[in-house]
Amino acid sequence: MKKITLIGGGLAGTLCSLYLARRGYLVDLFESRADIRKSPTDYGRSINLALSCRGITGLKAMDLMDEVNKIMVPMRARAIHESNGDVHYQPFGRHENEYINAISRTDLNALLLNKAEQSRNIHLHFDMKLQHVDIYKKKLQFQTKNGPHVEHVYERLIGADGAPSSLRDALKNEGIVEFSRDFLSHGYKELSISKTHTAGMAREHLHLWPRDSFMLLGNPNPDDSITGSLFLAHEGKDSFAFLDNEERLVTFFQKEFPDAYSAMPNLISEFFENPTGNMSTITCSPWYYRDECLLIGDAAHGVIPFFGQGMNSAFEDCRILDELLEQYKDDWSIVMPVFYEQRKINTDAVAQMSMDNYYEIHSDIRNPKFILRKQVERELMHRYPNQYVSKHVLVMFTNTPYAQAMAQGEVQSTLLDQICYSINDIKEVNWQEIDRLMSDYDKKLANIGWQKNRSLI
Repeated sequence: MKKITLIGGGLAGTLCSLYLARRGYLVDLFESRADIRKSPTDYGRSINLALSCRGITGLKAMDLMDEVNKIMVPMRARAIHESNGDVHYQPFGRHENEYINAISRTDLNALLLNKAEQSRNIHLHFDMKLQHVDIYKKKLQFQTKNGPHVEHVYERLIGADGAPSSLRDALKNEGIVEFSRDFLSHGYKELSISKTHTAGMAREHLHLWPRDSFMLLGNPNPDDSITGSLFLAHEGKDSFAFLDNEERLVTFFQKEFPDAYSAMPNLISEFFENPTGNMSTITCSPWYYRDECLLIGDAAHGVIPFFGQGMNSAFEDCRILDELLEQYKDDWSIVMPVFYEQRKINTDAVAQMSMDNYYEIHSDIRNPKFILRKQVERELMHRYPNQYVSKHVLVMFTNTPYAQAMAQGEVQSTLLDQICYSINDIKEVNWQEIDRLMSDYDKKLANIGWQKNRSLI
């Protein structure tokens, strides 16, 4: 039987193991942490995740969505909370059936691990921290929980061990890959918003409290509570370093997030006990070595969480890898370089779009000109449904390649500049003039090869 070794029992690693097991591979899956189903160590660490089209497509291909649906909550729009208490709303999609879904990383990981455990082709190994990789002898050394080292010889190796990937580090040390990890000056901390205090907050919404240099974000949970994530600079004014005592913390929240503060009875204990997470962008090249070793997910292309695409792009990795294995009859010498060439341009694009969205959410989202552009864009999608599909819709609600979505977004930005530069209200738009502009828009899309790819929508 064909054998394969996977490093990392998180979301990408477990889903990838299921795809490979279905193809007849015997999979050894090694995870450095304890079994999350028995020891949920992720609390306070991770941002609640947003599952959208790409991730759903990857899960559907493994017939997992019936069970995943039970643990996720629709988020139909952004609810934007101003410091004066006003709330306004921005839908994500073109219509009510286009929405993203909030889901707990821990719950989804546990579901995938349960499925992996049920497979006769998958062997799970927990508390196995990768210590050493001998790429040339195909030998791994793990540190176990109780001390002794364990060696494992592999035939083929996939690294899905996240942004701090030990396998990627080993490949770098051998001069096989180059990579950089660029950290944001901001970090995040997970905080809870009590379900007994959220009566005034819209259900099935992504809640945002954007302020110019910091932000509170809230994802809904199935029990009507909200998982909050506070994004702050590590140092300086209004930073994690500055909020070093209860008085400063309470004063800060009462001033900046008064409606959220009233629904956070455990704020003080959670703020000082929960860890502060870092956010980074991973750039790596290449992602493979011969036909023997491959990186996927955050290990290859980690992104900051402001476009909700980290998990979705990792699940897309799993699906596309499976499709290439089918296309090339499991010839990894072809699959690995083709996978890298296909995915690299797209994951670079989503990294850039995630950074752009970081600035949009923090500051632009409350700017009257930005709001006007969004209103005009929604009207364009309504009036020209076969011509205009926004970049955000392409990313979240289709499987259009990320690079294609970004290229189209650049053309759209130019069009919106032309429409909005001289107006202050959508009522001022001259739609006869827009008809002419849309003809030019179509020509520009044709130049980037978009017209022939409309079937992807």
